[in-house]
Amino acid sequence: MFKAVQPLSNPSMGGSWQENSLSFGLVAENVVSISYLFYPYFLPQQKATQDLLAKVKLDAKFQTGDVWGWQADLPAGLLTSMSYLIQLEKADGSTQFVIDPFARESLGGEFWGQPLGFEVSVDALQLRVVSRLKKQYFQGLRRLPVLRRQDSPTEEATLRPSAPNHRMEDSIVYECHVRGMTSSPSSTVSNSAHSGTFQGLVDCIPYLKKLGVTTLELLPVFDFDENENSFFAAENESPLLNYWGYSPLQFFAPKQNYAADWEDPVQEFKELVDKLHQAGLEIWLDVVFNHTAEFGQNGPQDHFKSLAPSQLYLQDKDGSFSNYSGCGNTLKCAHPTTRRLIRDSLIYWSHEMGVDGFRFDLASILNRDASGNSLDFPQLLWELRNDPALKNIKLISEPWDAAGAYELGKAAAYADWTEWNDRYRDTIRRAVRGEDDMMGALKDSLLGSPSIFGSTKKGRRGSLNFITSHDGMTLMDLVSYNNKHNENNAEENKDGHHDDFSVNCGIEGKTDNQEILDLRFRKLRMFHCLLQLSNGIPMLVAGDEFGRTQHGNNNAYCHDSVISWLDWTLTKTNSQLLNFTQHMIALRKQYASFLFAENSKYRWFNAAGGAEELAPYVRTLHFEVRNSAWPDLVMRILINCFEQPVQFVLPKETAWKVLIDTDKKPAEYLPPVAGIAWLSGFSVQVLRGTLI
Repeated sequence: MFKAVQPLSNPSMGGSWQENSLSFGLVAENVVSISYLFYPYFLPQQKATQDLLAKVKLDAKFQTGDVWGWQADLPAGLLTSMSYLIQLEKADGSTQFVIDPFARESLGGEFWGQPLGFEVSVDALQLRVVSRLKKQYFQGLRRLPVLRRQDSPTEEATLRPSAPNHRMEDSIVYECHVRGMTSSPSSTVSNSAHSGTFQGLVDCIPYLKKLGVTTLELLPVFDFDENENSFFAAENESPLLNYWGYSPLQFFAPKQNYAADWEDPVQEFKELVDKLHQAGLEIWLDVVFNHTAEFGQNGPQDHFKSLAPSQLYLQDKDGSFSNYSGCGNTLKCAHPTTRRLIRDSLIYWSHEMGVDGFRFDLASILNRDASGNSLDFPQLLWELRNDPALKNIKLISEPWDAAGAYELGKAAAYADWTEWNDRYRDTIRRAVRGEDDMMGALKDSLLGSPSIFGSTKKGRRGSLNFITSHDGMTLMDLVSYNNKHNENNAEENKDGHHDDFSVNCGIEGKTDNQEILDLRFRKLRMFHCLLQLSNGIPMLVAGDEFGRTQHGNNNAYCHDSVISWLDWTLTKTNSQLLNFTQHMIALRKQYASFLFAENSKYRWFNAAGGAEELAPYVRTLHFEVRNSAWPDLVMRILINCFEQPVQFVLPKETAWKVLIDTDKKPAEYLPPVAGIAWLSGFSVQVLRGTLI
C-alpha cells in the first residue's frame, strides 16, 4: 500500500501524514533493523484482535548514526487514519515492540480506569487487546499510536483566536486538575459526557472570569496511565490510581480520556485553548521532563528503555537507572536526544496546540549533567528561554528534585525563568500559624523575596507565590488539621510532607464549634489577603477560594474521588469566603500599578508608628506604600499575627478609608479614629489615605 518508500535524512521525530505523503523519524541504538507495523484504526473496547494492514521494514540504508528516517506515498482516498507499532530487531537477536514516544494521538486510554494493553504475536504480527492485571507492571504495550492524514489547512482552521499574552507580572494563576474540576456530582456538567473533560473545563470559564484569575494551569495532560498504581485503598480495597498524572507515557499526545470526544482529543484540547483565549485567559501546562512511566529496572518497557536508554536515561555504573525523581528513572537532560525531545514537545504544544506557558515538575533534574551532578549554570533552561521558537512562552520551574537538589533563585537569576517559591509558602503558613521570629521573613516575602531573587523588581517576575498547591494540604485543611491524614493511601500515613506548618485552631478536623470556625475563616481570609498583597505572581489552587477540603490528606495523588474533586456546593456554603477572594483579586488588579511598580516605595514601622521592630517576639507588620505616579495616594498595610487584638497608630493628618479588613464584612468597616486602628487577632487591614 506504500509507494516510493525511501530513506529520509535528518527527519522530524514521530510520524507525519500530510495529504498523501508520510514521513517518520526515530532514534534507536543497538538495532540492526526496524519495522513499522500498521493496523486499521479501531476501538480496542470493541475489537479483541486486529490483523496487520502493512509492514515497512528498514535496513541500514535508512539509518544515519542512531537516527532512522523514511518517507513514502499512500494512494489518495485509501485511508484517513491508521494505528501503528514499531518492531525492533536488536543486535543480540532479540525482537522488541515499542510505541512511538513522538506520536500525537493514541488508542487504549479511551475510558478512565479501564486498564487495557496490547500484545503482538511474533509470527503473524497480529495485534491482541488484553485486560491488564492489577498489582503488577504490565510488560506489553499500554497504548497504540495513531496517525491521521492532515489535509492542507483551510483559512478558517488557521484563524484561531489570539493569545492574551499577559505580562508575567500581571498573571494570577489558578491551578487545577482536569477531572477534579467537573467530576463531582455537584458540577454543572455532572452525569454528562463533559464531566471530567476538556469540554467540562470550557463550562468553567464564566466562573474563572468572575473569580478574576488570568491563567488556568492544568496538572499533567500528556498521556499517562492512571492504572499503573499497584496500591489498593486500605478502607475498602478499591484500586488507587495515578490521579495526578505525573508519569508521562507520551510527550505529544493529550490524554485521551480527558476528552469527551475521545476519538479526537487533539481537536477538543484546541477548542478548550481557543475558548480560554477568547475569554482573555491563558493556559499553562504542568509538564514532566524528569522521568517517564517506565519506572525502574523491573518496570514496563513502552519505548525509551528499548529505543535508546543510554541517551534518554541517567544510569548508574552498574547499568541500573538513576533515580533522582523518586519514580524509578531519571531523564538524561544533558544529552542532545533528550533535549530534542523536550524542545520538540514544547514547540508542538505551544505552536500547534496553543499553550501559553509550562511549569516544569522537578526542574532541577534538567540541570543535572550526564553523570547526574548539578550544574552551576542552568544551561538547558537558558537555551529554552532564549530559543526563538519559544519567545513569549512562560517558563516556570519547580526548583528542586527528589534527590536533594535545591536551586531556588538559580533559574530566575541566570535564565529569566519564574520559579515556584516554597520559602514564600512556608513563611506565610508559619506566620499565620502564629510562630515567633517570622516577621523578617514575612516582610521579605511581601516584597517579592529579594533575599532570594536579588531585588523586589526581580522578585515580581521571578517569584511565583503560592500557599498551597496540588501537593500538600488544601488551604482549609491548613487551618483544620495539625497532622496529615493519609491513612487511605495504602502507605501507613508515611507518605506526603511531614510538616505542613498547619494548625487545627483547637479541634482536629470537622467541627461545629463556632468560635473555632470563626478563627479558621479569619485565617483563610488572611491567607488570601497576604497572597494578593505580595510582590510576585500569585497562584491559588482550585477550590481554595471557597474552602475545599481533602480531610487532612496532603498527598491525594491516588484518589479519583470526592477527596480530590471540587465540591461546588461550597460556593454557596462558604460564599462569604468566595466573595472575599474575588474582592482581593479585584483589589490587586485595581492597585497593581501602585503597589507593584518600579515607582513603588515602601516604609516600615512598628505597630505604634515608630521605627520597625523585627525582634523574635514581634508578630506584627506595618508598612506604607507610596508611588510618584500616584502623588495623592498613600496606602498602609497592617498585619496582626497575634491571637489577641493589637492597636496600630497612624498619622492623624491623613484621612483613612478601610479597603480591606479580613475580620469584618465590608458593611462593618470602620475607619481609624484619631489615628488609632484596632486589628483583631490574625487579621489584616488595608487602608487608603488622603491628606486632610
